[in-house]
Amino acid sequence: MDAQAAPLPGSEPVSGRRVLCRMCGQPLRDRASRLWGLGPDCRRKLAVRSAPAPARHEVDQDALPGL
Repeated sequence: MDAQAAPLPGSEPVSGRRVLCRMCGQPLRDRASRLWGLGPDCRRKLAVRSAPAPARHEVDQDALPGL
């Protein structure tokens, strides 16, 4: 392997422009964070806050009068 190998795509900021986290405003340093627009800590916080949808259950109801 060459010691002067090119960096991986997405490992450096594009044209020196800083990309900031949409949630906290910190600079994003890795490719996955820039793709999501969120840093790893903010993605983790959102994953904790998002809860699964409650299970659906049928309820026995009386028929409406007149139908």
